[in-house]
Amino acid sequence: MRPNYFAAFALVSALLASSACGSGFSAGAGGTGGSGGQVQSQAGTNAAAGSGGSLPPSGGAGGMSVGGSGGTAANGGASNLAGAAGGAGIAGASAGGSAGAPASECPCAAPTPTCELGRCVVRGPSMVKANGFYIDSTEVTSGQYAAFEKAKNGDTSGQAPECSWNLSFDPLFDPKAAMPTLKEPVTNVDFCDAAAFCAWADKRLCGKIGGGDLQLAELADPTKSQWFEACAGPLAQPYPYGATYQSGYCNDASGAGTLVDVGSKTQCQGYYPGLFDMLGNAQEWTGTCMAKSGMTDGCERIGGSYKTTTQCSESGLAQRNLQAAELGFRCCSK
Repeated sequence: MRPNYFAAFALVSALLASSACGSGFSAGAGGTGGSGGQVQSQAGTNAAAGSGGSLPPSGGAGGMSVGGSGGTAANGGASNLAGAAGGAGIAGASAGGSAGAPASECPCAAPTPTCELGRCVVRGPSMVKANGFYIDSTEVTSGQYAAFEKAKNGDTSGQAPECSWNLSFDPLFDPKAAMPTLKEPVTNVDFCDAAAFCAWADKRLCGKIGGGDLQLAELADPTKSQWFEACAGPLAQPYPYGATYQSGYCNDASGAGTLVDVGSKTQCQGYYPGLFDMLGNAQEWTGTCMAKSGMTDGCERIGGSYKTTTQCSESGLAQRNLQAAELGFRCCSK
């Protein structure tokens, strides 16, 4: 078993939890009833009545509406309100207005690939459109990875057979290293940890354009490799920002000598606008491996790190179970 990462990562978890506070199902004082669209509310005993009008954010201090136009929400249960003039609650709370069924956005696809309560959202970094696919705009951060671990709550089921040995998603903890900030890339994660995060986000580790397994010989082919095409563009330029190396553009060996917040090196952008840190900062796992036998399979890492200066085409093999201080990941669309 790995050391208890959450014990050392208490600050990240605490900050993450605090950021979620106040976003639940509390009713706003004097909130108005819905006039269209979809809003989710929880009507409790003696809850405030709505007065008709528009959906939040104009719906009161709490941003959530309870009850319909002219109706009351007293002694009601949880309800989904939608449609005209406030909508009648499903669980018997609201009296005013006629109800329409809540409109679902699902099924979902990139750049917002995950369905949550009928809405399409993105887990982890926002996604950038490349040539025929989407890719995370940055490396996955420590804060985003902590959200994944909190959601999984120790459940490591559902991994591919070659990752059946992986019984914890906790990054390797180094007591001598400084704790990462929420916006720095998560590192010290093995291939299976990275693959599990991407699956949870309804994405995958970057692989073959159009799907399927990318072969090692195809990793630097812009017509086949998602990661390489995103970094180098369709003409396979050496660097994400162009054909000539620029010292200091990326957080490589010419940079800070340590991890920095994702996206903070604004000149390290491309090939597509809004796509950051393809070179430098954290080295990144890809979905390309030599075999599918287990923890010692060789899998490709690409993009260099804060320790090295590389081009988009340079990569190297590492065992599937490697956890290293400079090694992180980003995801691509399926």
